[in-house]
Amino acid sequence: MKRGNCYVTCEALYHLLGGKDKGWKAMRMRHENDTHWFLQHSSGLTVDPTASQFRTKLDYSKARGCGFLTKLPSKRATQLMKIMIWQ
Repeated sequence: MKRGNCYVTCEALYHLLGGKDKGWKAMRMRHENDTHWFLQHSSGLTVDPTASQFRTKLDYSKARGCGFLTKLPSKRATQLMKIMIWQ
């Protein structure tokens, strides 16, 4: 998997899954000298759609909650959302 897509992928999923209102939080951490983003639900469930890009296992306990740059989906996230829900 190509690196550098975790932010936009998580941003798109966050909005598709209902965001904060549905218990989701964007999380950020450092791993293998990169910044990595994933989602965590208030139930404790971790959703990391781009984890396979790394050679080593991620330690999600090192992550911190972090908001996205925009309140509404960015242009890139909107484009990806259209692809994700295409049927």
